[in-house]
Amino acid sequence: MDLRQWIGLLEQEGELRRITAEVHWDRELGAIGPSRAGEEGPGAAVREHHRLSRRPLHAAVHRRPRRPLAALALALGFPATSPTPSSLQYVMEKNRATIRPGSSPTGPVKDVVVRGDAIDQSEFPVPKWHHLEGGRYIHTFSGIVTRDPDTRVMNVGIYRGMIGRKDTTPMLLIKGGQHWGHHFQKYADRGEPMPVACVIGWDPIMPFLAGSPIPTGVCEWDVMGAYRGEPAELVRCETVDLEVPASAEIVLEGFISDDPATCEKEGPFGEYTGHVSDIPTPRPTIKVTCITHRREPIFRGCLEGTLPGSYSENSVMSARAARGHRLEHPHGRRHSRRARRLRATRSPTA
Repeated sequence: MDLRQWIGLLEQEGELRRITAEVHWDRELGAIGPSRAGEEGPGAAVREHHRLSRRPLHAAVHRRPRRPLAALALALGFPATSPTPSSLQYVMEKNRATIRPGSSPTGPVKDVVVRGDAIDQSEFPVPKWHHLEGGRYIHTFSGIVTRDPDTRVMNVGIYRGMIGRKDTTPMLLIKGGQHWGHHFQKYADRGEPMPVACVIGWDPIMPFLAGSPIPTGVCEWDVMGAYRGEPAELVRCETVDLEVPASAEIVLEGFISDDPATCEKEGPFGEYTGHVSDIPTPRPTIKVTCITHRREPIFRGCLEGTLPGSYSENSVMSARAARGHRLEHPHGRRHSRRARRLRATRSPTA
């Protein structure tokens, strides 16, 4: 399903709270959405007023204190009250299966195509989620797509990134420590910038799979097909050699280089542990070359730094993925520790 179908399902199940008041991007949005969602439901579609633009934001889906896994169960195709073992068994089974994606000439994500000087990431309702963060984090729940230049296999991961300038995004990118970090090293060795596509808002299990320990060499779009029982429909990007979901809300295309001259400062960031990360640090930076999006796009993100007594969306999803992986490999604790380390490097707080 796409994000709009997902929001409809949450509303049908009584798991959605709509906040219709205008909310400012600077700290208000990051605080009001999760707190209201925690009171009356795990989901929030929030509208905010910024530059005379009213655009919806969807957040706080897995933060309800009494039932943090209800929305995840619904996303996996189970009733909200389903027992944990059922969905764990399902995850263990589907993570071993693949259905290759299909190809479409176009799709709703191509409704609007923005290039050149018209590119401005701040036109989306990107919050300053946490009052101590260094800026507006546009990538907290995005699917970051890269391709191995040798095998041509794509990878989809969750990695954090904040708005630098209107067309730049400094990212937390660790060479060799993440799947896209391995790809980045290969491009750096070739002296080439790495193509990147950032998918914001699509099927609710995209961030679940992007943060799961899917084996190297297996594309998350293929595993997505197995979860949904049909091929994911992908479209080619406009300016990079990558494919993204045809029914995604927003896709930011660009290149990221190993050249230190292109780095911009990133951080601090509110971590899932409740602490704030290091001082602003120069990071590899995506130069955005194109933005495509649906009409009236819905921005999707999450507050990662938790409030007292609440949950981090990413942690809830990653914990379920890691637990399924440990059950699948029960012999030896060392393998479990490795899975936890892998999960950590694939989250936006890595």
